[in-house]
Amino acid sequence: MCSNKKVIGVCYGPRCSDFGGRDMAEALREMGHEVENLDCQSLCPHAPAIRVNGRFVHRATIERVKEKL
Repeated sequence: MCSNKKVIGVCYGPRCSDFGGRDMAEALREMGHEVENLDCQSLCPHAPAIRVNGRFVHRATIERVKEKL
């Protein structure tokens, strides 16, 4: 587990899932992060949406999420 624990949530709505949200959630878990599955966050135009410590990363990629960690 990461020493500086961050709270990560991944939108599991249909659009975010279609744009890789679920795959990113799994990748983050494999990296040792605790990831919460979120219901649709109504951020469909910005999919996939991933929340890191209360702030959303829009059009998230693993690299962009890592920058916030």
